[in-house]
Amino acid sequence: MRNMILPLLLALPFAGVAQQVVSGGGGHHVNATDAISYTIGETVINTVSASGTTLTQGFNQPWADITTLVADTEEAVTITVYPNPVRHTLHIDAGSTTQAQRYFLHDAAGRLVTEGRIGSSITELDMQAYASGGYFLRVLSDENTTLKSFKISITH
Repeated sequence: MRNMILPLLLALPFAGVAQQVVSGGGGHHVNATDAISYTIGETVINTVSASGTTLTQGFNQPWADITTLVADTEEAVTITVYPNPVRHTLHIDAGSTTQAQRYFLHDAAGRLVTEGRIGSSITELDMQAYASGGYFLRVLSDENTTLKSFKISITH
C-alpha cells in the first residue's frame, strides 16, 4: 500500500484542471501582414514593450477605465421617444424642431437594425418585428450630426 501512495502523491500535480476563461466577448482579425485574437475577460498573460509602445495581452487591467459616451449637441433640441420600454410602437417626437431628419436604430451589438426619415413632428416605428432586448436610437440632422441618442428597451 505504501508503494502506491508515493506515486499517487507525485502524480497529483499533473491531475489538475487547466485554466479556463469565462469571457463576455472576443474576436479574431486578420489583414495582409498581421493577425490578432482577443478575449474580453482574459487575465493578463504577458506584456511586451518596444520603442514607446506597450502591448499587454489580456483585458483586466486595474488602470483601464474604458467609457463610451453618447454626447448630444450643445444646441437645445427637444426630441423625445416614448414609450420606453416599448412593446409595439415607438414614437419619436421631434416637436417643433426642423433639424431632425433621420433616425438609425442599432442593436446591442452595434448592428444597424433599421433606418428612416423623420417625416413629421411624431414618427412611429413598428417594433414588433425586433427581438426583446436593448437598442440604441440616434436622431440625426440634415448635416449628419447626432442631435440626440436614446437607449431603447424592447419587451415582448
